[in-house]
Amino acid sequence: MTRSSHKHQLIVASRTENLANTIQSELRNTGIHTQVHWPSASDEFGAMLESLEPELVLCEERLKDPAVEDVIRAVRDFDPDLPVLVMGDHVTLMRTVGALDLGARDFVSSLDMRHLTLIARRELECYADRRRMHALFKRSQELEARARALLKETGDAVLHANEGVITEVNPAFLGILGRTTGDDALIGQTLLDIAALDDQSTLKTVLKRARKKPGVEIEAEVRLMGKDGVTPPIQLGVSAKTVDGELITECMIHQGALERAFTPGSRPDLFKRLSALTPPTDGSTQAMVLVLVDQFDGLEERIGYLDSDQVLQRLYDMLAPVQAPGDRVFRFSMSELILLIRRDSPEATRDFADRLLDVVTSATFTTAEHETSITATIVSFPLTGDERPQSLIRDMRRNAAQVSRRGGNVSVFMGPTAEATERKRVADQQAQRIREALAGDGLRLVFQPIASLEGEPGRLLDTHLRMLTGDGSELMAMDFLPVAIEYGLMPQIDEWVMQAAVRQLAESDESGGDDPTLFIRMSNQTLANPDAMLKVWQDAVETQRIRPAQLVFEIGEGQIHDHRSKFAALRQKIIDGQGRLAIDRFGNRHASIGLLSTVEPEFIKLDPAFTRSLESSDDSARRQFAEIIETAQSKGIRTIAEHVEDANAMAQLWQLGINYVQGNHVQSSMTADEPLADSIALV
Repeated sequence: MTRSSHKHQLIVASRTENLANTIQSELRNTGIHTQVHWPSASDEFGAMLESLEPELVLCEERLKDPAVEDVIRAVRDFDPDLPVLVMGDHVTLMRTVGALDLGARDFVSSLDMRHLTLIARRELECYADRRRMHALFKRSQELEARARALLKETGDAVLHANEGVITEVNPAFLGILGRTTGDDALIGQTLLDIAALDDQSTLKTVLKRARKKPGVEIEAEVRLMGKDGVTPPIQLGVSAKTVDGELITECMIHQGALERAFTPGSRPDLFKRLSALTPPTDGSTQAMVLVLVDQFDGLEERIGYLDSDQVLQRLYDMLAPVQAPGDRVFRFSMSELILLIRRDSPEATRDFADRLLDVVTSATFTTAEHETSITATIVSFPLTGDERPQSLIRDMRRNAAQVSRRGGNVSVFMGPTAEATERKRVADQQAQRIREALAGDGLRLVFQPIASLEGEPGRLLDTHLRMLTGDGSELMAMDFLPVAIEYGLMPQIDEWVMQAAVRQLAESDESGGDDPTLFIRMSNQTLANPDAMLKVWQDAVETQRIRPAQLVFEIGEGQIHDHRSKFAALRQKIIDGQGRLAIDRFGNRHASIGLLSTVEPEFIKLDPAFTRSLESSDDSARRQFAEIIETAQSKGIRTIAEHVEDANAMAQLWQLGINYVQGNHVQSSMTADEPLADSIALV
């Protein structure tokens, strides 16, 4: 144990100085550097407290002047944290409780110096910790006071909240919301209420992310609900930090973001933004919207140049309620504003332009000296990414000027084929992304368990396809396969799925996991020429990477009826290779039962209408499916019910003799962090 260079000051109030010297010697021998002081009288004890600033007081139980009670009272008045130990010849429970009751920290034995030194060391360390804690608390109070002062002076807008309730707002933030310094109406309100209604979900998401990552600022663009209406979209930074042991949420708008939000961009800003635009990957529509104030020359004549300019600034401010996060507004000329927006569709772009027109025509514009109303001509153009900005803006301005001269006050959507062009462009882009996903690492398999109602061994898994997007999210098959079908990409996709499934089964076998069986769908385009897909399966079987029965080829009943000869050829190849066959969406045709005799599949997946019929009053559907189930049972064909969503449906299906079920009630599609990875990983 190392010796500390700090000399601890102790007061030992005892009947004899010998005891004080013994305690000092024992403490020093154990590595506690001490200086023990012995008061010979009660008045001397009080003087020592004032002059020495002791760290520990020991008082003999039998001391009469001063008595133990007087010593403890004096110490408590001097420093409530200063520890007092009562000493006696032997430690007993009664003596310890009596000492604690008087206000001492503990009772120690003057005959057992080891016990005394251990307790003394503990109390010295505790007292030092308490003193450091008080010093840190004082320092934190000073820093907090300084931070509050800086908060009031900074140009950044800052708001604090605790447990979702606003506790502090600085003047800059109040100014954004149209409130004056000292206005405490926001204090105690819910933090979400500062956001415009449509943006509250965005703010809620950001708040959750910030609380999960304390100290990291999460940014989002939101519109705030000011005293006089909605603000333009503002870049809001949200972070969580600990203050006095509590997690505080801080919302900050930096001064630069304030200037960008409340001041329209310039022409150079517009062209810089246009040059940086990239086509959206989510199917949304980007558009340029031109707002031309009708008869602006006449407005300048009526109210003057300065007030006319204020009308444009006021118009900019009034756009906030119809703007969305990400929208940008630019002052293109004295009488024109240009917006760059993104909406879900061309129809949503038209709706935005119509709302914008309503805002302009219904408003009264108040300037320093005038009140006036205006009309505007609005021209919208969906952007494909192939436009030349200079030419496009010139055409939009020329169009707007012509319409304005004829009276204006209308919204024009340029390009009679704009919507069709936009749809074709989006489809072309998605088809290209599918090609890139096939060539790269942009596709993923997920699996949904098919559960046995009879406890049969084995693990049946339905195979589903996902496509990764640029931001790391995933598209469901229904979101991109229609484009793949339109562009003839399904054979390549089916071949990729087969390769990935073989790879998964081989890896599962090597890891010694479960013995899964994968159901693989085949599209119409592949059914016309299945050789490439079949070859992947056949090669894997021949090289013994998989067993033939581990892959079940799944064909829709409609496909079989529509392509009988092609299906017959495919079925024979599957039989020759000792593979297995499943018919999907079975039972939606009058000729369904006949297929069971001619095709003899290993599995049939009943049409989802069967599961829905369990809760409906469609007796004819139930009778039809009952006949199918009975026929399948007689031929040894296993039946699978899809879209099973509750336990009641499972019970009915079991009673009807269904062999397997799948659906969200059974288990939804597996992702990489779910238990499926224990037996079969995701591609």
